[in-house]
Amino acid sequence: MFRMLKYICPIVLAAVLQACVRNDIPYPVVELSITSVSGEGFTCNASDIDAKNRTAVIHLDETSDMSEVVISEIGMTEGATADVDFPGTFDMRSELHVILELYQQYEWIIIAEQEISRAFRVEGQIGNAEIDVENRIVKVRVPDYLELKSLEILEMKLGPEGITTMDHSAGETLWFDTYGTVRVHYHDTDETWYLYVEPTDILVNISSAVPGTRVMWLSGSGVPDTDLGFRYRKSGESRWTDVADEDIEVTGGAMEAYVGGLTPETEYEVQAYSGENVSESVSLTTGSEVQLHNMSFDDWYQNGKIWYPNADAAHYVWDSANPGSAELGFSPTNPTSDVAVSGDGKQAAKLETLFAVIKLAAGNLYTGKFGGLVGLSGAHLDWGVEFSERPTALKGWYKYLPEIIGDADGAYAGLKGKLDTCQIQILLADWDAPFTVNTVEGHFVDFDGEDILAYGKFEPKVSQDMDEYEEFLIPLEYRDLTRTPTYIVITACASKYGDFFIGGVGSTLYVDEFELLYDKVPEDLQQ
Repeated sequence: MFRMLKYICPIVLAAVLQACVRNDIPYPVVELSITSVSGEGFTCNASDIDAKNRTAVIHLDETSDMSEVVISEIGMTEGATADVDFPGTFDMRSELHVILELYQQYEWIIIAEQEISRAFRVEGQIGNAEIDVENRIVKVRVPDYLELKSLEILEMKLGPEGITTMDHSAGETLWFDTYGTVRVHYHDTDETWYLYVEPTDILVNISSAVPGTRVMWLSGSGVPDTDLGFRYRKSGESRWTDVADEDIEVTGGAMEAYVGGLTPETEYEVQAYSGENVSESVSLTTGSEVQLHNMSFDDWYQNGKIWYPNADAAHYVWDSANPGSAELGFSPTNPTSDVAVSGDGKQAAKLETLFAVIKLAAGNLYTGKFGGLVGLSGAHLDWGVEFSERPTALKGWYKYLPEIIGDADGAYAGLKGKLDTCQIQILLADWDAPFTVNTVEGHFVDFDGEDILAYGKFEPKVSQDMDEYEEFLIPLEYRDLTRTPTYIVITACASKYGDFFIGGVGSTLYVDEFELLYDKVPEDLQQ
């Protein structure tokens, strides 16, 4: 009996233990993303995809029917599947929710946006029309001596070009004693717009006068078919200077001007004129010619093995990925004696794309501060330093030695085997704090975002190694002059797509002698 138990007990025990073993090996956590959206009648760029908030914005053409949008396919993280079948036709008047699944599920939202250019103008109109799309109201001003019972419509576009029908059109005369209405139809949309004409005795005015340091931006309105323009003078002087005709753009009764050649930190008076009528004077004060610390890249200091492009830790304006890369034993951004402008103590910045253990690291340089590593495959960077002036351009010197791009997948698979591209950017923003870039979460600056007040970039097409430095110039395009900048970001990168760990190993960018310009940039230098 006991001999039988001797053999039976181990067998039973083994069976019991086997029954207790569970498959507790966890599935890997793979963040699933939409990497691209393609289809008919819309665009979707990389900057339209927000991995942090899991949204993708498609921008419909003006004539696209929002209720019937053809989405051909979406790019996804390798191995992922979607619960929505593509290709398909979708009503994008509401958000399209897509569940991506591999080991876990992630919900993404595709959002459609559509901009329709609208315009309205009547005879004698002062300035541009105020168009309230949400309430479908158009308001214009005309001189109070005009007869409102018989005003001719000179221009009217209240729907998409080429597919909109209206019950009134340009060339007609309407009664505007109270208001007019117009029925607008396109696709399956029927709208009624309300047209208001307001008589006024103010025949010329300045609606906006924004100073730079050596420039100013002006806008105003007057009576069409009269001599329209602006004049200015330094406060306290008696003589006015008329803004040159080539610096003024007139559309009907609206006018805008971009004026250069001003003196920094000086108060000016500005007037608008329309024929013999002159507006009240507006005062403005120009800004200062501010340069950032170490834009020459002559000054560097070393902390351990890490090089910093600043004179010392007290002047922390520039940074790079060096603080993170040093932990892995390499440094992609370094000082060099290979300079654009020779002289005692002169140095430049050398940015090189290297392969770091498991990921590619592109040599870079930016105004801001390195925030830290995120695992072994990413980092967060605080972009931007405080700044409140309005420069007009960034100039400097560069030399580029590109290499062939190796591995590339997802939305950038088409770059594999192509020659690398470098990039230099400048932007002004009205952030409350530096922008934190997180390369793992895909949290990058949206260069088309509303918080970007001005932007410019330089991406030269370099087909072979450059032997000598060449000068570059990046004009700043101002998108919003109603807000004052709070931060400036200047970046340089040896590989344009380095944020996505894509580039040519060995690609090297040299940069030297950066400078902010503040006067008007001649058109022949803006190419």
